[in-house]
Amino acid sequence: MTDFNPAQIRAVAFDGYGTLFDYGMPHFRVDVAAALADQGLQVDLDEFFATWQRSYRVGDVWDQSDREDTGPAGWPTQRALNGPLPDWHSQWEIWRRQFQAALDHHGLPGDATAAADRFREALSVAPAYEEAHDAVEGLAARGYLLGLLSNADEDFLQSALSQARLRFSVIQSSESLRAYKPHRAIFLALADRFGVEPGEVLYVGDSPYADVAGGANAGARTAWIRREEVAFPDHLAPPDVTMAGLTELLDILPDAR
Repeated sequence: MTDFNPAQIRAVAFDGYGTLFDYGMPHFRVDVAAALADQGLQVDLDEFFATWQRSYRVGDVWDQSDREDTGPAGWPTQRALNGPLPDWHSQWEIWRRQFQAALDHHGLPGDATAAADRFREALSVAPAYEEAHDAVEGLAARGYLLGLLSNADEDFLQSALSQARLRFSVIQSSESLRAYKPHRAIFLALADRFGVEPGEVLYVGDSPYADVAGGANAGARTAWIRREEVAFPDHLAPPDVTMAGLTELLDILPDAR
C-alpha cells in the first residue's frame, strides 16, 4: 500500500464499541460477573471469564477449522478476511452460545439467554466517550463524509446512537449487512455507500484484527485508537495512524471542503 496521504481521505468511518462508545472488555467482565451473581452461580470469576473469552469462537459465524491456534495470532484468517461469507446470526446469538459454552465447560447450570439479554441491555445504554462529539462534529465541519460501521445488532446500536446523539450519513451494522468484520465485503460495502474508493476511507477502530487488519485488507486506510496500554501485534501490518484519542484526527486530517 502507498504511503498515507491525509489529503486523499474523503470519508471517515468509526467502529462502535471501544471506539466511539465506552464499552469494552473490562465492562464485559463486570456484566459477566453480574450475570453469574444474578443466577446464583458460584465459580472462580477469573477462570470463568477466561473461558468466556475463549468461547467467543464457539458462538461466532466463522468456520472453526480455519483457526490455526487458540490465541489471537491465528486471527484473522484468510477465510475471515476474503472467503465466502458464512451464514449470519446475530451478535445476541453469539453471546448466548458463548455464555452457554462457558457454562458447559465449568459444569454449571444457568440461563445463557438471560446473560445475552444483559449484554444487549448494557450495550444499548453504553455512553459515548467524551471526545466523540468533538471529533465527529469537527470532522463534519471540515467537510468529511462520516460513517459508523460496527459488529452489532441494530437494536442496541441504534439505542446507543440515539442516547449519545451522534449522527452519521452512513450507518452500517453486521446485522444490516449480514456479515461481520474483518471480512472485506463489509468494508467494500461501506465505501460503496459513501460513493468513494476504499483508499479514500479512513477507518478508525480499537481492534487490531477486526478494524485495522480488516480495513487494510479491503484497501481502506486505518487509524488505531489505543484504548489500553498494549502494543500493536507485531505479526500484523501496522495502521496508518495510531492515536490515544479521537480528537487527534483533527490534527491529522486537513479541511476537505
